[in-house]
Amino acid sequence: MSSTKASRARRSEDEMISDLEAKIREVESRMKRKEQRDQPVHRSFTKFKKQAAAFAQTALDDQRTDVANTVIGMLGVVQRQLGDD
Repeated sequence: MSSTKASRARRSEDEMISDLEAKIREVESRMKRKEQRDQPVHRSFTKFKKQAAAFAQTALDDQRTDVANTVIGMLGVVQRQLGDD
């Protein structure tokens, strides 16, 4: 068996700095989303979403896919506006 050293490319300082900056931005974004979730509108939306989902299911059960699709689409729009993922 021949022993060969595995060659690996080390990252430069600039690459490490840019990686750390990206991580910082990610953490800041996560913190901002968490702060937003504590707002009353987000708590109310969670309740509303459950009620609207139940209504959409009722519409589907009653063969009203047009109503169900409208409710589901509206929920998606509001969810994007609030920034909930």
